[in-house]
Amino acid sequence: MGESAQPLFRSPRLAIRAYAVCRAQERFMQSNNRFRLMRSTACQLAGLAAITAAVMLPVSSAYATKKPPIVVTEGIKAYRLCTGPDNLSHVIEGSIDQKAMTDVNALHFKETPAHSQYDWHAAPEEQYVITLSGTLEFSTTGGENFVLRPGEILLAQDTTGPGHRWKLIDDQPWRRAYVITKPGDKAAFVPKDGAASKGC
Repeated sequence: MGESAQPLFRSPRLAIRAYAVCRAQERFMQSNNRFRLMRSTACQLAGLAAITAAVMLPVSSAYATKKPPIVVTEGIKAYRLCTGPDNLSHVIEGSIDQKAMTDVNALHFKETPAHSQYDWHAAPEEQYVITLSGTLEFSTTGGENFVLRPGEILLAQDTTGPGHRWKLIDDQPWRRAYVITKPGDKAAFVPKDGAASKGC
């Protein structure tokens, strides 16, 4: 097998720089015909390399600098509201088990205008609340606060006691889906490592 041809310049930028230097020197060598001919031939080669470099440089630079995005995920964030032995509502932070299959009774959707709020109340029934838009601040009667954002899941199981309250804290309406579960379902909710059970 024959040896592969070596490039005239190691990089497109060197080719462009060589052509610029060559053209500058050529202007000062007009009196020497022989030298000018040799220099002209070299400049033509450098010029050809520079034209090729000008075409390749944006493409090569794009491939050199473009890197695949790094995606870091911790799963689907979720919060569980439950009633403790003190008859107060508490929150447990966790995530959703994406392999779990949950039996449900019903599904419905609701929209509430931006800047709305709802005072103390218990969950009417055990349900997943999937937030599609709107950011809310929740407070529990157990003295805890947390922020629920779009794409996060709330498992509301505090069906007894004074419950919790919420308020919208951004300029978006609260659009959500309610997935009514069968009583006692915890299959899809996974508590965060170190999260206290709080007795519920």
